[in-house]
Amino acid sequence: MRNTFSLLAATVFLAACIPDIMNTKPEVRGLEGAAPVQTLTDPNSGTDATLRPGGELRIKLDSNPTTGYFWELDFPGTGPLELISSDYIADPAPEGLVGRGGHQLFVFKAVQKGRVSANFSYQRSPADIAEQKTIKVTVIE
Repeated sequence: MRNTFSLLAATVFLAACIPDIMNTKPEVRGLEGAAPVQTLTDPNSGTDATLRPGGELRIKLDSNPTTGYFWELDFPGTGPLELISSDYIADPAPEGLVGRGGHQLFVFKAVQKGRVSANFSYQRSPADIAEQKTIKVTVIE
């Protein structure tokens, strides 16, 4: 009888631990924003990113400027993030092929604690916008 009670108590105790073991969210484990470099490849609008000061965020967006469209960034010049670079990188293609796509790469550095939104518009002009995305970034200490 005593062994049965001990076995039952151990089972209940282990079962109570399962939800905590299964919780793999980074913020629960204290790892939120811990990666020094984070890359978001063609993220959905409304995507959240968390960084720590000194961290780097790379946003990679599919683009094909030969169609006249490019990603335009609407971003405050001051705040928790600093824009380090913005480049277009063409996809590899056979020689002589024109009109190939690629991606635009925006690189940001976290400089201080705070929140900011980076707004991207895939456009030919401000009057001809094909797609918009907003990435919400939080810099924590």
